[in-house]
Amino acid sequence: MQSSRDAVHITPAEWRWVVLFGSTLVLLAFSPFLWVAFSGVAGDQWQFMGVLNNYRDGATYLSKMAQGAEGSWLIHFWHTSEPHPGVLIQVIYPALGHLASVTGIPPIALFHVARVVASLIMYMALYHLAATIWPHTQKIRARRIFFTIASIGSGLGWLFWPLTGDNAFPDLTIPEIFPFYSSLVNVHFPLTLACLALLASVCISAFRPGVNDDPNVNNGGLIGGLLSFVLALLYPQALLPFGFAIALYVLGYWLHQREFKMREMRWLLVIVLPALPIAVYYAAIVTYNPVVGEWNQQNLTPSPSLLVMMLGLGVPLAMAVPGIVRSIRQFDQDGDRFMLLWLVVIVVAIYFPTNVQRRFAAGMMIPIAYFAARALEGFWFQYINRRWRYRLLILIVPLMVASYVVLLVLNLNVSVGPFLNRDYAVAFQWLRTRTQSDDVLLASEEVSVWIPGWVGTRVVYGHPYETLDANVKRAAMERWYAGESAAECIELLDDYHVDYIILGPQEELLGHTNCLDSLTPVFRYGSVVVYAP
Repeated sequence: MQSSRDAVHITPAEWRWVVLFGSTLVLLAFSPFLWVAFSGVAGDQWQFMGVLNNYRDGATYLSKMAQGAEGSWLIHFWHTSEPHPGVLIQVIYPALGHLASVTGIPPIALFHVARVVASLIMYMALYHLAATIWPHTQKIRARRIFFTIASIGSGLGWLFWPLTGDNAFPDLTIPEIFPFYSSLVNVHFPLTLACLALLASVCISAFRPGVNDDPNVNNGGLIGGLLSFVLALLYPQALLPFGFAIALYVLGYWLHQREFKMREMRWLLVIVLPALPIAVYYAAIVTYNPVVGEWNQQNLTPSPSLLVMMLGLGVPLAMAVPGIVRSIRQFDQDGDRFMLLWLVVIVVAIYFPTNVQRRFAAGMMIPIAYFAARALEGFWFQYINRRWRYRLLILIVPLMVASYVVLLVLNLNVSVGPFLNRDYAVAFQWLRTRTQSDDVLLASEEVSVWIPGWVGTRVVYGHPYETLDANVKRAAMERWYAGESAAECIELLDDYHVDYIILGPQEELLGHTNCLDSLTPVFRYGSVVVYAP
């Protein structure tokens, strides 16, 4: 049985510190939005479309929320012109759409409210994991060190991007790894990291030396199963390295004990089985649904080189090295073994030849922060005078957060993508009242990406992953606006069953089209004209 002295206990003062720390980080994450709202930088010319970081994917989340607001739980890719059956993926966004419909909150506003809630849950889950790893209240310093590194640790991409001209460093491109970065992007990344942190808490408690309980309702068994199921819905790629790490942990335990025990097998099944039906469903739709199969093939997210990955993990990884070395040598059962296996499996997975390599990196900062905190307490502090420890924070903390400063500053630029000419927004409102979800619109890429979420219709080309035959359709769209013969113009509109065509400043950048002669202008506002075939 687990002794009471090993039970997780977090004092009210600790929770107040966590909530204050987490709320400050959330406020920082939303500072670019506050700047946009109160500075008047958009002026009368620009319309903020709702998402700053990774706006292309953000636009797809808004389209899924729009489908939920219409009562659907099955997702259709509205960024492609073909009608196709719906699938049950990224459930969090149609769920938010249903909530928007019930509450009357605009979907864009609810998206960001959900980001706030998800981020706070993530920070609280990370501190709960810290309290699980260091269950004694005398270890508050270790808890806070881990929490701080896990929450705000990032890499050296801010330094090497200008030097190399390469922005592929993970601290600038892979938010799934970094909790604060994840809070800048969407809802499901912070919730994924929260689930991973809580699942790690369950596993560390279950496999702590001297604990011999089978999984049950009172010791985390039920919670572990629920978290596994939720994680499979939110971000299934994150569960794969975690599940393999647990399986390797159990296998290593059996080999060390030279005995097969059902207790460890039961805990493994608690983590694996709830996610299995979802995994089977995903495998089936990728294999037998041609639309999802095409989407999966186009969804290429290769990992950067190992050197770039290490530089992108920066100071936290450097601090963690002594802790990792110690873990390899001693391979302690109390936390070290699981965290080491989890980190190793993640590294293997992100360089395994798949089309979604970097997706497996989700949560990677958690074991790195664990080993960094271990190393600070057990190695680095042994060589640093007590008076200098906190002075070094003046150097270390800015190095850890500099990439986030770069990301936040980049959001302060008014640029096409997150912002469009206000005339487009007026055209979108007109189209919304006159179209159905199966109508198809033709516009430039920067405009089309927002049409599904703002208008509620499909487009010819709008997203590199969620548009079927994306390269072909993008080229066709660009040829149409660059100017074609009348016959070719009509052929493209017929092939993709286009109902409306938008011509505005972004489309004019593609060229002077000859395809408008046979079209009828049905709406005009400022610099934007809507045509019908």
